[in-house]
Amino acid sequence: MSYLSPLALAVGLLLVVALVLVLTRYRRSVVCVTTLHSELTALRRALLRDPLTGLANRPGLTQAWTRVAPARPWVAVIDLDGFKPVNDTHGHAAGDIVLTTIAARLRTISDTAARLGGDEFAALIDGPDPTAVAHRIAQVIAAPIPLPTGTTVTVTASIGLAPSAGDLPAALADADAAMYRAKTTRVDVVVFDPRRDDHTTPAPDTRPAVRVRDLTPVTVTSPAIPAPSADLL
Repeated sequence: MSYLSPLALAVGLLLVVALVLVLTRYRRSVVCVTTLHSELTALRRALLRDPLTGLANRPGLTQAWTRVAPARPWVAVIDLDGFKPVNDTHGHAAGDIVLTTIAARLRTISDTAARLGGDEFAALIDGPDPTAVAHRIAQVIAAPIPLPTGTTVTVTASIGLAPSAGDLPAALADADAAMYRAKTTRVDVVVFDPRRDDHTTPAPDTRPAVRVRDLTPVTVTSPAIPAPSADLL
């Protein structure tokens, strides 16, 4: 019967320990990489989503556009009417409920809906009758919205529609111009007409003006410091 020498036994034990350490570190590395990948995926998804409603934000809408652009969907810009009184009367929490409810209703009609900011939304509409789909959006938005207090509130929508020709920013600008006309004429849905809708001169008082911080540099002149008196020298 042969026996292992103490040296061979020690070397064997060291090799086993080393192998265990390597496998443990490998397992930890795999877990770390998997966790990091999951976190990066979640972060990437968050960067494309509106945190309140869960709809796509502007970058998310742009990414979605790259998938559906070959079908040349119509673009709808949706602005809520009567939203500010909800905030003023019932508080911002009620306003958030309205926005999330509108977002949920938009999902039932459009697979690609986005919140552009504030109370303005957008949707990509694919199908033979985009105007009919836009009217459906207006109808579901106008349905009463219950609040936790037992009160119900109602908002409506002004919707501008524009066809797309492979250029999302241009289609959004056209739809936004049509939406201004919908607001001024109090019509639910308006289709962009280049002869009637102006991108740069919306009718007065239809939407709040954008306030821009004055970035003009101001020169600050330091007060003159009098020379020390001779008595102090």
